[in-house]
Amino acid sequence: MITLWELRGKGGRPYSLFSWRTRMALKHKGLDFASQPVKMSDKAAIAFSGGKTVPIIKDGETVVRDSWKIAEHLEDRYADKPTLFGGEIGRGVTQAFNTWVDRVVVPAMMPVIVADVHERVDPGDETYFRQQFEGFLKCTLEEARTRRPHALERVQKVLEPLHAAVKRQAFICGSAPAYADYILLSVLQWARVTSPPDIFDSSDPLYGWRSRMLDLYDGFARNIPTA
Repeated sequence: MITLWELRGKGGRPYSLFSWRTRMALKHKGLDFASQPVKMSDKAAIAFSGGKTVPIIKDGETVVRDSWKIAEHLEDRYADKPTLFGGEIGRGVTQAFNTWVDRVVVPAMMPVIVADVHERVDPGDETYFRQQFEGFLKCTLEEARTRRPHALERVQKVLEPLHAAVKRQAFICGSAPAYADYILLSVLQWARVTSPPDIFDSSDPLYGWRSRMLDLYDGFARNIPTA
């Protein structure tokens, strides 16, 4: 069985957006896995990987870290199972989408939910989390919360092209979901499991898309503790 090292918060919440990409990729491939929770601040627990961040998988004797590298490993090693990319062109386009989400959508979402995330991380990570994210944001978590309305407007503008995309097709990847869908879902799941206010109105196209994604694999992403 594959082992997945990932962050866990209060109440057993698997809140890491990058780990959600791996979780959904494993489900897509029909692969069983065991979750190994770690604290964000506990670098010793994952030193065996040669890195300082999760997700990490151990597949047999192979250790892979970084959500994108894990996706490529799963695609290449389990080529007989449903494809994550749909071929080499699809792999390239998906990597470009991955980069855009990481550099545009994630930074836009962070100030919207960061104060709420802090309230739901493992208690042993609270100080480390505050230091790290206040450094990223150049403000306190409390200041970030007061700026949430403006930050939410920015998120909505960033996501507008994707609202338009899922008006035309059921999933980001077309008629069926694949890894690009899991990339976007990971950011929205990060918000869903950590922050009480919903960023969508039920009439928003991405609200319907998210509902379809949450229903996949017998409600795998839906049936977890949320805020």
